[in-house]
Amino acid sequence: MKRRPVQGLMAAALLVTSLWSASPAFASSRLGEEVKIDVSQPEVDKAGFDISADYAVWMVEGEKTITLYDLDDNSETQIGNKSSAKTSPRVDGNYVVWIDSRDGGTDVYMYDVSKKKESLVSSGSKVTQLEISGKNIVWDDKSDKGTDIYLYNITSSDVEQITNSGEASNPSVGDTYVAWQDERNGNYDIYTYNLKTKAEKAAVTAKGDQVNPSISEDVIIFEDQSGEYNQVSSYDIAKSKTIKLTDDSSNKSLPHIFDTDFVVIDNGDLYFGEATKTGKRKAASSIYDKLQPRIYDDYVLYAKKDKDSKIRLNLYDIDEKESIPLGEVSGEPSQPAAHDRYVVYISGGNRSDSVILYDVEKGTSKSITKVDASPSRPLVSNHYVVWYDDSEDALFSYNIAKGTTKQVTDEDDDQLPDEKLYKLDGDNLLWVNMDGRPELNVTNLDSGKDTEITTLKKDPLSIDLYGNFVTWVQEESSNKASVYLYDIDEEDDTQIRKNVQVKEAKLGDNFVVWSEYTDTTKPSWDIYSYDIDRGKTASLLRYNDRDQINPQTSRNMMLFEDNRLSPNSKTFYFELYDVEDGSYSDYSWDDEAEVEEATIGGNRLVWIDKRDDDPYVYTMAISDPKDDDDGEEPSNPDPEPEPGDYKEYGILGLMSDGTLSEKMNEAGFDNFVFVFYPGTSKEKTMSLSDAFKNMDNFADLFVSTDLNEINVRVYK
Repeated sequence: MKRRPVQGLMAAALLVTSLWSASPAFASSRLGEEVKIDVSQPEVDKAGFDISADYAVWMVEGEKTITLYDLDDNSETQIGNKSSAKTSPRVDGNYVVWIDSRDGGTDVYMYDVSKKKESLVSSGSKVTQLEISGKNIVWDDKSDKGTDIYLYNITSSDVEQITNSGEASNPSVGDTYVAWQDERNGNYDIYTYNLKTKAEKAAVTAKGDQVNPSISEDVIIFEDQSGEYNQVSSYDIAKSKTIKLTDDSSNKSLPHIFDTDFVVIDNGDLYFGEATKTGKRKAASSIYDKLQPRIYDDYVLYAKKDKDSKIRLNLYDIDEKESIPLGEVSGEPSQPAAHDRYVVYISGGNRSDSVILYDVEKGTSKSITKVDASPSRPLVSNHYVVWYDDSEDALFSYNIAKGTTKQVTDEDDDQLPDEKLYKLDGDNLLWVNMDGRPELNVTNLDSGKDTEITTLKKDPLSIDLYGNFVTWVQEESSNKASVYLYDIDEEDDTQIRKNVQVKEAKLGDNFVVWSEYTDTTKPSWDIYSYDIDRGKTASLLRYNDRDQINPQTSRNMMLFEDNRLSPNSKTFYFELYDVEDGSYSDYSWDDEAEVEEATIGGNRLVWIDKRDDDPYVYTMAISDPKDDDDGEEPSNPDPEPEPGDYKEYGILGLMSDGTLSEKMNEAGFDNFVFVFYPGTSKEKTMSLSDAFKNMDNFADLFVSTDLNEINVRVYK
């Protein structure tokens, strides 16, 4: 069947559009191309931010979703749709609220963190300010009658208008009271509303303006603009008493209170103090003074401009008297590892290190360890990340699909893993139990089942796991060791190299490789290999002089260090070798690369590079990725979506109104599905991800089907 030219071009254009609109990182990650993983602290939008006991919220410059940051495990979640403008994100408990323009106005939306559910709170509104405390949300709403304050109770879903002056704005709410500024008498005064008695009261009605109230319990802190310089005062509702907290020759602005502690901007610097007595202490200099700092317990969240005038978030610890960047996963990187879609590495922090997981397809990264962890040597597969935690003397795993962390080993179960001797392959983790005589164990991370491989005479020099095989190097005597291969299905081990000088062995597709010292007239380290099917050992790379050391493997490829072409024998460089083809790879680093800690995993290389002075993680794909580690379906595949789990659109309609790329962006590669001949016996479906893998098949389907018989499904 001939392809219709116009639809053929449209099919190609669809794929190109999705590449650039849905996943620029994936589009640019071509074979042999270096990708710099730059996950520096995000530039914050001027929409505002907030902090509570468990979470912080903010918006990244140029994005329309809200970042929900878990303060306990450093993880980030994007909430809110990707198309509407948002401002004033606030958080308390398990609720996030913000002002949203998606319905044409500026309405209040709420997100329940525990239920992962978003809901509309106000409709047809013109909201400029809002706050949340416990189960209470307050906002100001401008109408033809002026601006008034509204209260929403999350438990009852009741909305109540609590002012009628038409001059009320800038509300703040606590458990018992609402406070706001009100211009009903010609200048701004502070008013309160008792949530229990439903009574309004004028709280502070001094000369000049009193603005920007912030309430906690029955104490209000506010900005007093009655004098030459703006000062900060507090008002005790129970005692009807005002205290002037500052009285000096500088302007104060945007105060915020938690319990009895407050923060304020003073002439561009950040200060904190107590709302019950005068005086303040400096916390940080030269902060961004257009955004209100937010305080919760002992932490203050504030914004600061960097040398490039970009706004960054910082967290000040009042007890420790120090500031740290928030939302930053770009501490000095080390110990990188990779596998197809993912890269992991250690990010060095001021107080603790973190494991960073980078998604190559999405171009996104996140910390997956808790702030009090002491992780090292992370490994990654398409399903899991594994690391050793020094503070717990245990191995931990992170399920990438579920976003959950689990402790794999436990001292209470007589499990004491070696901090370096463990390997990850798919869902299986090979590790050495050092509690007593060393034992080789394989733990299936899906089921939690442990399988003992063997008990060793002494600590192995190296271990490796790939598919159905395990290999290890066992020291036999001084400078002599043997290489062993274990077949997991057959439960049988074979000594494949005996009493040679060898340090480690690695597994690949049907082979084992190692570097062996050859003591001849020109002694050197050479690469040897063992063919698993044939049961034969042979020299793989052996030269008359110099050394080939530290081989690493992934599938059919081997990365090793060589010094044959170096001016001196102590200087090594990396080589990439295809064991299956018996040839060196054409892929190489950039001439300016300064490579350290290079490793190979899955279809890619990953390394630390100092070409830009500061160290960064770089990666390079050297082959096409595999869908899964063993080419089979995951052991626990997600169920097929029910009809209610997606929305279906006609492709002509999306192309006509220009929203096709927007839907692709929202759904992603796997959740955007083309439906050909929908609702008929000829119905065929193909996800955007599959379309890239089978472009000819997609083009054939696209050009052989009338456009009015093509739908797209956007799965949740």
